Amino acid sequence: MTPELVARLTDEMRYEYSRTAPPEGFPRFPDIPVGRFVSDEFWDLEQRHLWTKVWVIAGRSEDAPNPGDFFTFDDLGSPMVLVRGNDGVLRAFYNTCQHRGAPVVRDAKGSARLLRCQYHSWSYDIDDGHLVSVPDERDFVGLVKEERCLATVRCEVWDGWVFINQDPQAMSLLDWLGPVARELDELQGASLRTVARRSEVVPCNWKVTAEAFLEVYHFRHIHSRGGESLLDNRGAVMSLLPNGASRMITPFSRATWSAMGMTDWDDFGHFETPGFPDIPTVNDMVRSTSSAYSIFPNLITPIAAHGFPFITFWPIDKRTTRIDWIHYAPIDFDPDDGLPPHWDQRMRGFDLIMAEDFWNMAPMQKSLESPALRGIPINYQERRIWHFHEQIDAMIGLENIDESLRVERLIEPYIER
Repeated sequence: MTPELVARLTDEMRYEYSRTAPPEGFPRFPDIPVGRFVSDEFWDLEQRHLWTKVWVIAGRSEDAPNPGDFFTFDDLGSPMVLVRGNDGVLRAFYNTCQHRGAPVVRDAKGSARLLRCQYHSWSYDIDDGHLVSVPDERDFVGLVKEERCLATVRCEVWDGWVFINQDPQAMSLLDWLGPVARELDELQGASLRTVARRSEVVPCNWKVTAEAFLEVYHFRHIHSRGGESLLDNRGAVMSLLPNGASRMITPFSRATWSAMGMTDWDDFGHFETPGFPDIPTVNDMVRSTSSAYSIFPNLITPIAAHGFPFITFWPIDKRTTRIDWIHYAPIDFDPDDGLPPHWDQRMRGFDLIMAEDFWNMAPMQKSLESPALRGIPINYQERRIWHFHEQIDAMIGLENIDESLRVERLIEPYIER
């Protein structure tokens, strides 16, 4: 973040504390249709038109550091393999042999000079996926190997994180990320390493899980400690960014900032966490607030100077979602040897927060499917949720969505460009 952006966001937090109503002229949101969470029709639209066109995280660059190293990615349903070529470039292919459809690799990760199907040993080049060899090729009449290459998937790397996109016409990853990539440069992502992974399957629609991290309206009700909340949602600033992305900066509660030695919520300091290596370029506002970004459609990251998680939401079916949270940090130990006590304690603390959210999410799908719920009203604090839903409709295409399932286009004047 630039000093100018930090100053502007601080002023916006002061405004949030002072206001007694939403800003003059801010639109009233109609109810979000319940069918977006419970209908087979909307689920099918997402599968056909949303997940096939968006950038999603698939791993880290160091997951395949050397030529021939590969790892698989199956979280969107279609099996894929990401492999580093002899030229050092990481590429993605559908993990589907062009003979009889068997996978060309079966291990979750490994290293290979060729991608060789174990069924009949059709073999493919790791640089461009072209078909190198076919056993008993003489028995195929009119086989044109150039027409039997592995199907490619868009694959691009941002600051060490690897993203894929099934749409060959999609905008570049950096254009998709827009200001998020520029503002998170200070995290020095390429220098970070994966510390720990957690995963939980929750019985609710993926949008329910994502929405829980797009507001702090719930925080003091779900995450209070002895009646005290770590954050003060009254001062939270929600920034709507292009392509469905958003930013949320929330000041600490009085109890929290007092315990840190701050004189007020905006007494930002260069706080470092004892025992944890620090990312020195992280600005003081991030160190003195809860700062989080969302990358559409399914990634949320609450950032911090001593490391942070990427939280992702992967739809399994209409009623079930797998949530992953993977922590990255500038570490001075090998996670394969186990977490040192201070990191183990930190992970247990964050896992507790996630468990509180899961406890809230788990019964929601049944309630959403109840005839008692006529619609979902959204308030000004929850405007990141409306922005999220508008982007879903933009990706699906309004012409494909029944009018009863759409959300109205209201948020464009409030997007920061």
